Amino acid sequence: MTIESIEKTKALVKINPLADPAYEALKVEITKICEGIVSRELHSQDDVRNVTEDVNLAQQIAKQCESLRKEYKDPLVQHGKTIDAAFKALTNPIENARNAASNNIGDYNRQQREKQRLIDEENARLAREQAEMQRMIDEENERLRREAEESGSRTVDEEGTITEQAPIEYIQPEPEPEYIPPEPIVSRALTGTGSATEKMVPHFRLFDIKQVPSNLVLLNEKAVNAMLKAGIREIEGLEIWEEPEVKFRSN
Repeated sequence: MTIESIEKTKALVKINPLADPAYEALKVEITKICEGIVSRELHSQDDVRNVTEDVNLAQQIAKQCESLRKEYKDPLVQHGKTIDAAFKALTNPIENARNAASNNIGDYNRQQREKQRLIDEENARLAREQAEMQRMIDEENERLRREAEESGSRTVDEEGTITEQAPIEYIQPEPEPEYIPPEPIVSRALTGTGSATEKMVPHFRLFDIKQVPSNLVLLNEKAVNAMLKAGIREIEGLEIWEEPEVKFRSN
């Protein structure tokens, strides 16, 4: 690694403002002026002007604080963005590949579920046909039994002994259909490096805001404040009032 490449991968930045004389000077000045503002009692208009002067002076000092803060933080933020972007270039393809694999597995399982649905329908159809055929066989065998009893070729005595002059050729029961086994869904794929697990995640879409429970509906406070700033003072469902508020503006 060359000196030039080392310089491109390292940077000197300030990270401890507590040890900075400029920070300490601001701290002393802020402490003094803020204690004076808080402890000042107002008994006249001059007192109001004096505290206003002090507050505006404090706000000017706040601007100096912000400048010093940016002096420390901006390089770190910029380096952080550069670092994030560099590693995003590495991790984005992984994230995209993972999403693609997730979608493909989901598509595969959806196809398997559709196959299962069709197989279940076919198996149900076979079961219905078998049941209907068995019903017809039972009815036909019952008819043969009645005819034999009516013709006298089949008798049953008081003790329940059955006598048949000629055996009745009953129709044999309908055999069970050969059901098609459904193909499995991949709910969990386990490998030496990890696993992939499918789970059902609830989603929602809004189709009628009026039917949504009130505890789930959030008030758009930003829009309300914009209306109040525009001079609107009546909004259905809201109580609106005014309170005095003092704002300072430093030159």
